[in-house]
Amino acid sequence: MEKIEALLDKGEFKKALAAIKAGGIREPYLEGEALRGLGLFAEAARSYSRAGSDGGEYALEAALGSVKCFRALGDAPRAFSSAKKALALSKRLGVMQDEAELEWALALRLSGRLAEAEKMLLRILKSYRLDRDHAGASFALWALGGLYRLQGRYAAGLNAFEEALSAARKAGDEEAAGYALFGLGGLLRVAGFMGRALDCYGRARKIFARTDDTFAKAYAECGTANVLRQLGRLDEAWKGYERAHSLYSSLSDWADLGFVEWGMGEILRRNGDFRGALGRYKAAEKLFRGRSEPRGEALTMLSMAQLRYLLGDAAGAEKAHAAALKFIKRHGLHTHLETFT
Repeated sequence: MEKIEALLDKGEFKKALAAIKAGGIREPYLEGEALRGLGLFAEAARSYSRAGSDGGEYALEAALGSVKCFRALGDAPRAFSSAKKALALSKRLGVMQDEAELEWALALRLSGRLAEAEKMLLRILKSYRLDRDHAGASFALWALGGLYRLQGRYAAGLNAFEEALSAARKAGDEEAAGYALFGLGGLLRVAGFMGRALDCYGRARKIFARTDDTFAKAYAECGTANVLRQLGRLDEAWKGYERAHSLYSSLSDWADLGFVEWGMGEILRRNGDFRGALGRYKAAEKLFRGRSEPRGEALTMLSMAQLRYLLGDAAGAEKAHAAALKFIKRHGLHTHLETFT
């Protein structure tokens, strides 16, 4: 057990999983940690569900792990269910209450309850800062950065991600620094700062290249491809999307795969392959549906409206565009105003 925990602490998830299987150890929580570290969120969630039946700290940590998995999978109802369990256990046991509240706040963010999530995240951030918990502060700031991006508050978002990166470095947490760079790169990209965005993705790629985090590697490929697409380097972008497609597919990460399909559709549309683009957009639409990705759905709706117009269906395009705007406003987004996306 100690050997496996040491491997998990070092981020050697493949070795940890192999040791679990070789030793015949029946500890679902440790198995869940290894699987989640590898980006296999659905499998990890199943392992966590079998952990900690005694209602002790393992049960709490398994519930927190489950929230993270369901958030990654875009499953808001199950994320809330696990977060509720984690909150109750943390209060009863008197431990890890900040972590449980943080996951509850992220479940709120996932479901679009952004004002509630922001209020909670700011309170948690204050607590982490008072405790000089740099790792916790980095995570809370990363969460706020993503929230501000959804709200179109780009200056606040950039500041939050930059502070998250600084806090991660103070904590000596390379993984947290990598995810802060992902957040910073993504926001710089949609704000139009392509050179800086590409640099952030490149730095994050180097961090995760030496880890077992397949999800992060896929994220790096997709994010870089998005920047290359916007720079007009379409052949390079397509190859990046292909790599991301393969990696996300291996993880059964359908929500993020939707962004890859949408990006590939954008390249096909720009190259004049309208039928091919339509196929990609329809694939993206299917992948986003029911996975708490309203921005992805909105992007796809807008792109399909533009494509209808290019195909000569002006009336259908107007109807689709109006439906997209209605959807965007209902979810409190500003996707239709994003020039660089």
